[in-house]
Amino acid sequence: MVDLRSVSGVARPLDFDHPTNRWISAVTATVFLILWLGHGLATGAWMGGALAAFLAALAVLLAWALCRELDPDLEMSALVGAGFCVLALIPLQLLSLGGPGIPELFAVLLAMRVLNRTTGLPATPWDAIALIVLGLWIAQQGDGLYLVLAILAVGLDGLLVPQNPARSLAALTVAALVGAWVLAGPIPTLPAPTPVPGVLAIALAALLLPAVLGASSLQTRADDTGETLSPLRVRVGQALALVVGITAGAWQGWAGLLTLLPLWAAIIAAGGYRLARPYLRFKTGRAT
Repeated sequence: MVDLRSVSGVARPLDFDHPTNRWISAVTATVFLILWLGHGLATGAWMGGALAAFLAALAVLLAWALCRELDPDLEMSALVGAGFCVLALIPLQLLSLGGPGIPELFAVLLAMRVLNRTTGLPATPWDAIALIVLGLWIAQQGDGLYLVLAILAVGLDGLLVPQNPARSLAALTVAALVGAWVLAGPIPTLPAPTPVPGVLAIALAALLLPAVLGASSLQTRADDTGETLSPLRVRVGQALALVVGITAGAWQGWAGLLTLLPLWAAIIAAGGYRLARPYLRFKTGRAT
C-alpha cells in the first residue's frame, strides 16, 4: 500500500474522530441527497441529477476546506462557510444558473495548502507538479489566472522559511517556458475590467481582514508535526487567495465571482465569525 506522505505533504484526509469533520461529512451527504432526490423527482433524470448534486455537495465541502485554510484557529467558522455556500447554491440550483468551478477551487485550495503547510510538512515535488498541471489544464480551457496562481504558490513556497531555492527556480523556469509559449503565438488581449463585480470582489475581500489580523498569533498546530503554524505563511496564503478572487471578479465579471463562490462564502464566514465571536457565548460565558 502506498504511503500517502510519500506522495503528498499537503493532503489532509478527514479524521472522523474529530467532531467537526463528522459534521461537515453529514452536511455534505445531506446536501447531495436532497439535491439528487429533488432533481430526480422533478425531472426524472436521476443520473444527471446525481452528477449535479455531487458537484454542489463538493462545492460545499470545498467552502469548508478553504475556510479551514483561511482561518486555521477557528474551526467553527468553516462550518458557517459551508452553510453560506449551501444558501448561495440553492437559488443557483433552482434557477439552473450554473455552479462554481470545481477545478479552479481545487487549485486555490492546493495553493493555500502548499503555502500554509497545515500538515506541518513541505509540499512534495508531486504536490508542486499536480498544482502546475492543474493550472495548465485550466489555462487550456481558457483561464490562465490559475496557472499564474500555481506558479506563484510554488515559487513563494520556495522563498518562505524554511526556504527551498530549487522550488523557486523550478517555478521561475515554468513561468519562463509559459511566457515563451505565449509570446510565440498571437499576443492575447486582456479584457477590460468589469467595475461592479470588481468593486464587489474588493468589498468581499475586505471582510477577511479580521482573520488576517488574527493570523498574527496562531494557536493551531500542524496535523503531522504538532508545530504551531507559521503566521507569515498563513498570511501569504490568505493574500494569494484574495488576489485571485479580486482578479477573477475584476476581469472575468460575474462569471469569475460565481466560479469562486465557495471561496467567497469561506471569506465572509472567516471574517464574520471573528467579528461575531465575542457575542457567541455558551451559558458558561465561554466563547464558541
